Amino acid sequence: MADPTYDEAIRRIRRMHWLHYPIQAAVMAAFVLAASRRTAGSGTVNPQLATWPALLLLGGLLLLVGVLVYLVSSQIKPNLRRPATENLRLYQSRIFLRNSLLGLTGLPPLVTFTITKSPIDLVFFGCLLLTLCAVMAPSAKTYQRWLIG
Repeated sequence: MADPTYDEAIRRIRRMHWLHYPIQAAVMAAFVLAASRRTAGSGTVNPQLATWPALLLLGGLLLLVGVLVYLVSSQIKPNLRRPATENLRLYQSRIFLRNSLLGLTGLPPLVTFTITKSPIDLVFFGCLLLTLCAVMAPSAKTYQRWLIG
């Protein structure tokens, strides 16, 4: 697979991968900050107790979305009889779904930050997403393993 279009497609998938996590982190942060303003108002005596119903709902939704994304991702399988461009497009879709699912693991520290206001939670959130991004980076080798696996 020393084709220049193949190499360009792998580079495009890698760029998409590296952009996915910061964009998803920004979207999650915006949603969590917007939701935190609505859950515990300034008049609440104990904001930690007032936010538990919203956190339970968020946890349930997170679990539901995670299961749905995993089920869709597991159905994306390669076929050597397909054209190479089609398999690359399917691989890109699978990477996008996997990144979306793994990016959701950063939601609990982000929600914890809105409750505790501890900067350690933000540092953990950033380190978690950076580690996931580095460890799960796609390559030509991982694509070939997915293709024959």
